Amino acid sequence: MRERTNITSVVLLLGSNDIAAAEILRRAVEIIGLSVGKVVKCSDEHRSEAYGFTSDREFINLAVEVEVEADAYEVLRRINLIESLLGRDREEERRVQRERGEVYASRPIDIDIIFYGDASFSDERLTIPYHFLDEREYALRPVVDIAAERRHPALSRTPREMLEALTM
Repeated sequence: MRERTNITSVVLLLGSNDIAAAEILRRAVEIIGLSVGKVVKCSDEHRSEAYGFTSDREFINLAVEVEVEADAYEVLRRINLIESLLGRDREEERRVQRERGEVYASRPIDIDIIFYGDASFSDERLTIPYHFLDEREYALRPVVDIAAERRHPALSRTPREMLEALTM
């Protein structure tokens, strides 16, 4: 039996405002377990209004903790493939954003890396931990379900502390 080495705990945030959001998220978690790493925790579903654009449908968000052996860029590559597999079309999103003059657009699935171990870095492809986490209640609520006391390496605050500061 092969010994597992270099295991990193990764927290992912999933969101969808598709009409079939709950099913899409269920499938995404299943595929993450098959292609990204072992899913060890999954939050409850949390509902929220669209952020940064107008939409008739609310989002369903959930967070998962995954044990991975891949580096952060490989995790990003894999989750981008999952998004494509589940119907995300970034070109169409950009077209709608330009047409409406909005920052974001509806999408069947969005998967973001919230935490990658204790890493903290940013470049043109990836920001770890997730940028604006301390400002986004829709992200914090599901993360608190599974990683309430995990310390943000750059802000030195936990998701629970960030959520409490937002909702006071």
